Amino acid sequence: MGLSCRFPGAGSPSEYWDLLRHGRTALRPLPEERFGGLNGHHAGLLPDVLRFDPEAFLLSEADVTAMDPQALLLLEEVNRAVHHAGYRPDELKARRVGVYVGGRATRTPDDTLVDRSKNPVMVTGQNYLSANISQFFDFRGPSVVIDTACSSALVAMDMAAQALRAGTVEAAVVAGVSLLADDRAHRMFARRGLLNPGAEFHLFDRRASGLVLGEGTGVVVLKPLAAAQADGDRVLAILKSIAINNDGRTPGPATPNLEALKGVMSEALARGGHRPQDVGWVEANGSGSTVTDLLELKAVHAVYGTGPTRPVALGSVKPNIGHPLSAEGIAAFIKVVLMLHHAEQVPFGSGQEPLQHFDLAGSPLYFPREPAPWPDTAALAALSCFADGGTNAHVLLAPAPEPARHTRTPLPEPPLNRRIVIRGTAEPRTVTKRLFWDDYR
Repeated sequence: MGLSCRFPGAGSPSEYWDLLRHGRTALRPLPEERFGGLNGHHAGLLPDVLRFDPEAFLLSEADVTAMDPQALLLLEEVNRAVHHAGYRPDELKARRVGVYVGGRATRTPDDTLVDRSKNPVMVTGQNYLSANISQFFDFRGPSVVIDTACSSALVAMDMAAQALRAGTVEAAVVAGVSLLADDRAHRMFARRGLLNPGAEFHLFDRRASGLVLGEGTGVVVLKPLAAAQADGDRVLAILKSIAINNDGRTPGPATPNLEALKGVMSEALARGGHRPQDVGWVEANGSGSTVTDLLELKAVHAVYGTGPTRPVALGSVKPNIGHPLSAEGIAAFIKVVLMLHHAEQVPFGSGQEPLQHFDLAGSPLYFPREPAPWPDTAALAALSCFADGGTNAHVLLAPAPEPARHTRTPLPEPPLNRRIVIRGTAEPRTVTKRLFWDDYR
């Protein structure tokens, strides 16, 4: 019922939709000042300079200077998502709203910054990626951080969905976040032979040569459908089912298990009581490896491409923004929600040179190349996220019910005075500010 995001080349959901709809890529060369010694590599990056308003979120400048920038971005994006859902923060104060964040700490501040901070635990504790949100908005549901690598946000979403079904929370904020604080991630993937040295991220394509990393954050606000309709909320899409499993023992941490991949897809269908032929889009994981991508294609074909099925479109956001690590699942989820909301499919930016050992032309699977209306026959969209360590997630989504009656509409976000630079060296700029905390008084 509400969402917000900040991804490479897209500072808002509308900009993200524009990037996806026109099939653009936001991959760019790594800046020397941030990633020295990795010349020739590309990534999907947020702006080099990120700023934050401490006063708007009741934080001291000393704490903000030392905090993980991911925690600060999450505060801003949750604020935007709540407003996008049509709520003022004071309307959710002291309510059973759970916070479920997929992510991991990426910054260890030096001792000088920790010593200057007023609340060192906020600076060093990974749980504060979510706890800051609950504390500031005064949410009374659980506040957790989930780390299952690339599938983190969707595993967090599964936990949120279970709580919503059980009635232990009335609404849930689900987020994924990942920033490349330095060159450590690039060097680690390079050592493993998984880093793409080129400028394009190819998936399901014989040109695939590894990962192009990315970063970003996304937030969605979830509520049971009946409650959302009773409250007059605008429904953007319906989360029909979600399944999680693990590959178990495989030859290596990045080696998928074909049976596990098929199993998690089949389980999501069974949980929702759906048939494979109900699905018209599969937002694929895509690893940038001809071997692992071939296994995924075989799994998708085994579940969605056999029997009396109709054409099934395959896509992935990675050629557009790179692989945003812990934010991968939320990036894919928001993409699919936007497609359902706009009733339009977007183009896929790779797969022009098919894999040698998969007969794509002889299957019902295809890669869309242009924006196209969402097919009337496609009742559902699916998305997959497979992670290092083997935790797999598969989600089924449906369009919002018709007619869409609601009384709540997105609210304008209060302007912020982003005067503290949390990444980068540019001079801060000042804009007019109104603290939305004033609504609490």
